[in-house]
Amino acid sequence: MAALASLEGLPDDALAHVFELLVDVDLVRLRQVSRRMNARVMSLGIPLHLTHHSVAHTTLSPVSSAWPSDKLFAHNSKLERALTRHDLYAIQIGPTWRDRAIPAMQLTPDRLILGVGTSLVVHPLLHPGRRFAGKTVGGAKEYRISTGGSEADVVGVHELPGGSVAVAQFDGTLQRLELSPAKGDHTMKSTAHYVHPKGSNIHVLAGCGDMLLTASSGGSRASSPSSMTLPGNARPAGTVRLWRASSPWLPPTQLQLPTPRAWSALLTDSRAFLGLNGGIHVHALAPSGMQRTAVLHGVQPQHSAAYGLVQPPFKSSVGSSDHTLLSAWHDGVARLHDLRTGSAPVLELSDPWSDAGLYSCAFVGAHGVAAGGAQHGQVSVWDVRSPRSSGWSLFSPGGRGSPVYALAGEGGRVWGVTEKRAFVLAFDGSGDVPGGLATPAARAPPPVKGAKDVPSGWKRRGGRMNWTVHFGEHAAKEVTMGYRHGDRGMALFESRVPA
Repeated sequence: MAALASLEGLPDDALAHVFELLVDVDLVRLRQVSRRMNARVMSLGIPLHLTHHSVAHTTLSPVSSAWPSDKLFAHNSKLERALTRHDLYAIQIGPTWRDRAIPAMQLTPDRLILGVGTSLVVHPLLHPGRRFAGKTVGGAKEYRISTGGSEADVVGVHELPGGSVAVAQFDGTLQRLELSPAKGDHTMKSTAHYVHPKGSNIHVLAGCGDMLLTASSGGSRASSPSSMTLPGNARPAGTVRLWRASSPWLPPTQLQLPTPRAWSALLTDSRAFLGLNGGIHVHALAPSGMQRTAVLHGVQPQHSAAYGLVQPPFKSSVGSSDHTLLSAWHDGVARLHDLRTGSAPVLELSDPWSDAGLYSCAFVGAHGVAAGGAQHGQVSVWDVRSPRSSGWSLFSPGGRGSPVYALAGEGGRVWGVTEKRAFVLAFDGSGDVPGGLATPAARAPPPVKGAKDVPSGWKRRGGRMNWTVHFGEHAAKEVTMGYRHGDRGMALFESRVPA
């Protein structure tokens, strides 16, 4: 009877319910109780914790499924503590670009693909010098797609099954490219073109596996039998096209929009999400076309638009990937929607010190969400379990003045782009090891003349940030500044200096 009254005496099905209620620190303490309890925590408690606190790791080496459960548990716990304490490394990836751009970005397990102006800039992700760690970033290869001006700028990239890349340009060009993997070879081959009407401009590209979705404006209106017109507007201006990348000869499914353009798009196996003025339109994908099923908006419907859309990579404590949508809006609010509960969001998140718009968003860790702001390369992070007390913001490296146009989140890292540079915020401790974040070829050069702009204060919500130029040792260090949302005044903290 005494044994049955203790944890050690409980059968696995009963003990599992206990383990599910414990946080990582509790499990670690239980391992120290006895050898038998240590064995049960290792065989039952840790696997359950990993299942109920899923973390999507894109750049781990080897892949997370190949890690021993205790190592992955320790890694996930470390990065969750770093997120809570905003303990991170922040570095610029690659040199500063010469011209300003609105970059496109996609993160894959093997490379970071950037569309910068009329070029593709590809950073390989390399195996680290030690086992069970995040990959490092290698030096970039640049592939020049066009010699035209800004009309030919890349607006979207998507890696297709097999490794080729779909690239959309503002001038209406959508093509499939094979990039040479040979070192020093910057050539590429166009293997397919997806025809848009002459005179049209592509604003958004979204992809999911072999499917591609473009949102464009201008050009002649299509008369394809597969096109569908939304009710309430006889003369729509924008057009959405859905393609099978492996079958470029097949005409796309088309949808006419009620607004001149879409600001963002997200494509999944079963749905298409479109960020339009006034709300997010949700469409079910079917052989007959795209059928609108819902319109999502804020708590108080208003004239705003969602500039960033993302779903969780898989079921986690934040929510199921099928039913959860995170969006970044022009009115400065990040919204979390549960598609099962109606059109209003279940959570609205904002920086109380800023009313700037949000351009991008991402999930990070097991409980975190991030949003990229319209000013000063600012990235804001919240824990959805306690959003009012956990929020904080960071100024990304060299980000003064620029929006964060795109974000890609994973377990312990947030990747982003501003108008002149790419960056990564690492919570996984990879900055502790020399070369753990980026190889020398991928590191940004030191600040010109040893000077660095750092924020020094904020007058009030909606006010202007004060900036100070620092010289010498401080400027040479790769340090960025941040602040906690709950502070009565703006008390700045620093990111850590990579080894």
